[in-house]
Amino acid sequence: MRVSLVVSTEFLKLVVRQVLRQQEDVVLVDEAPDLEALTALSPVDVLIIERGLFDEVRGRGGLVAAHHRGQVIIVGQGPSLVMPQGMVPGKIFLVPGGSEGQALDPSLLSARLLLALQSAGRGEAARSPRPALLDAPPVTDIPRRVRRMVRPALVGIAVSTGGPDVLQLLLGALDRPTCPLVIALHIPSAHTASLCQHLAATSRHGVVVSAGGAMARQGITLLEGGADYGIEALGAELVVKRLRKGPSGFHPNGDILFASMAGLGRPVVGVILSGMGDDGTRGAASLFAKGYPVLVQRPDTCVVPGMPTAAIAAGVASEVAAPLDIARRLNLWFTLPETRD
Repeated sequence: MRVSLVVSTEFLKLVVRQVLRQQEDVVLVDEAPDLEALTALSPVDVLIIERGLFDEVRGRGGLVAAHHRGQVIIVGQGPSLVMPQGMVPGKIFLVPGGSEGQALDPSLLSARLLLALQSAGRGEAARSPRPALLDAPPVTDIPRRVRRMVRPALVGIAVSTGGPDVLQLLLGALDRPTCPLVIALHIPSAHTASLCQHLAATSRHGVVVSAGGAMARQGITLLEGGADYGIEALGAELVVKRLRKGPSGFHPNGDILFASMAGLGRPVVGVILSGMGDDGTRGAASLFAKGYPVLVQRPDTCVVPGMPTAAIAAGVASEVAAPLDIARRLNLWFTLPETRD
């Protein structure tokens, strides 16, 4: 996919370039600091333009529409963007780079831009009757049948594509956990150790790799890739047990992890983050049926929203939130009184 970039804000440009460099099927063809140079750019599949450039002179939307026949991704600061006048709605992705509390969040912008690039590559915007707005879909009537919250005895996370980035964001915002936290990330075994070191360095928490054995009572465990695991209770200890691989193609498997957590008889929390497919949904149903909370990442903040979308559609999400809000929720629960089920 051939891409050109028309961005003037230097920091915004750096973030966009970084995302483009990480995509093997994307070639950055041209760059320009403003829309004056648009007519000199080579034809491309996708044009990425900073939203603020449209406000400098009226009629720029029509100029873009006249000289570019492919998809357009408009990036900018803030929690939302307004469609420029003169643009063709069905060919536009609006990618806001911030939130209510932060004008420009690099992690949020990167995740949204990657999703827009993937959708543009599939031609989704051109088939849409309206702009492909990357805002959170309205989430209504989410079942919230959860027990009275107490301090969790265990937090389990299921995550796949986009996992390293969202885990870095979430773990970095966590206070020191007051219970074990176990992560099932779809990853090959050979990559687990290096990712563990990266997460430990960026989050300032102790993170260890486990393929079996007792879990630290207040630490973070990254399950070794390429296998499936359950959690067992042996007295006061929680133990990782390696299991025979399940039929799914995703390992470590979130469904298997969550199903084992549901049988512990202790207050537990499930978290489903970015990833393709629907891993975690069936296991989350086991948690939800027993009144345990399931926190699900907002699809618009995911690199690939398949896993969160599946959980929401199945009605097993007790709360849908951005990664930083999930971290805030866990931090609150870490301070609650401790009790047994």
